[in-house]
Amino acid sequence: MSVQSTSHRAPEILNRHQRLPSGCEIVSGIRDRSLRAREVLETYLSVIEADEANVQAWAFLDLQAARTRADAVDAMSDAQREAATLLGVPVGFKDNIDTAEMPTGYGSPIYDGYRPGRDAACVASMRLAGCNPLGKTVSAEFAHRHPGPTCNPWNLAHTPGGSSSGSAAAVAAGMVPLALGSQTTGSTIRPAAYCGVIGYKPTYGEFNLAGTLANTPSFDTLGVFARSVDDIALARRALLDPTIPAVTPKPLHGTRVGICRTPWWSQACSQTQALIESSAEALEREGAVLFDFDATFDFTDLEQANIVVSGYEFARTLAHERRVAYEALSPILRDGRMADGLVHDYADYVRALRTIAQSRIRFDAAMNEVDFLITPAAPSSAPKSIGSTGTAVFNMLWTVLYAPAMTVPIANSDNGLPLGLQLVGAAHSDDKLLAYGHTVLTALAA
Repeated sequence: MSVQSTSHRAPEILNRHQRLPSGCEIVSGIRDRSLRAREVLETYLSVIEADEANVQAWAFLDLQAARTRADAVDAMSDAQREAATLLGVPVGFKDNIDTAEMPTGYGSPIYDGYRPGRDAACVASMRLAGCNPLGKTVSAEFAHRHPGPTCNPWNLAHTPGGSSSGSAAAVAAGMVPLALGSQTTGSTIRPAAYCGVIGYKPTYGEFNLAGTLANTPSFDTLGVFARSVDDIALARRALLDPTIPAVTPKPLHGTRVGICRTPWWSQACSQTQALIESSAEALEREGAVLFDFDATFDFTDLEQANIVVSGYEFARTLAHERRVAYEALSPILRDGRMADGLVHDYADYVRALRTIAQSRIRFDAAMNEVDFLITPAAPSSAPKSIGSTGTAVFNMLWTVLYAPAMTVPIANSDNGLPLGLQLVGAAHSDDKLLAYGHTVLTALAA
């Protein structure tokens, strides 16, 4: 089997629209008045009008409110424009993120039409930064595994991944330049890889989760989807503070890169394995110093510890739903992670937490000798059928270890669907990881 470059022709749904401005280009253009926020919005809305019936990325859209906000941006003074980090940028929010002006359904019929009393911290921060929220993107049920109706824009018969399915698909289809999701195990990195966009999961605790349904508080983070690394940095600035730097690509010469095949390497298809090996060779040609990270770090027991902690916390996060709406929960939720959590007791939970904490200490020490790791983002390209969201086997480690991770689309499989390369950094080295991600994407996707 061969691995094709990303120049492979995308299907009509991805080529229907002309090149759309990135988030950074929108901000720059509106500031210098070469772009109007309303015109930018209408361009993106035309894509939604053309493709949403097929892709089904959105759980809710409020286009009239978006138009009103765009007109307000166009009426801003120069000083107001300069202060707005996300000036007029259309954004989508995953439907497990609370919004006061739009319903939040958590991907469940239990909460059909529910309106929270306040915005989640991330929504409020991005609104303060001047973004234009278009609506809520489809989430799997309670950000778990039971999928919504979203299809992969590259091939509508294939899954977009999950649980942040709508956010990944909306960005891939060109409906928004930027969308927020979340990750408990692999819910940002995997759908980004399947849909051929950039996905970023920050260091644990980096972004405020108030108002975001965290089904496993020990692991959950927000996630960001975009078509450029610069836009990921733009979102970080809006969610954190103005000191967050723009991306400055780092040279690869002398960079220490660990190849991490993980204990689940045999689950990666031949094309994914070839992607990792060819990426390592390409980075080496650019002057990077490559080594086998698996030989330096022991991943033993982390998978089972993840299952215990995630199940134990998830079952208690949904205690209310278990009490009042148990039959309305999907069988995969009731019989999967929730059931796992109810068979383990507190002693099991604490043992698992200690196992993970000890692994984090060892991992942090091992990463002192590494600039970044390369590892699969998923076992393969997006599987056929939207009845499943795929497996997060290649994402679990980095979520549990609190490491920042990103996936960059650098190749296509034989079936034309994207393959993503996952990069992992040391905790709280997010800006450094994004800088290397920009370099890797430029070097390997050329």
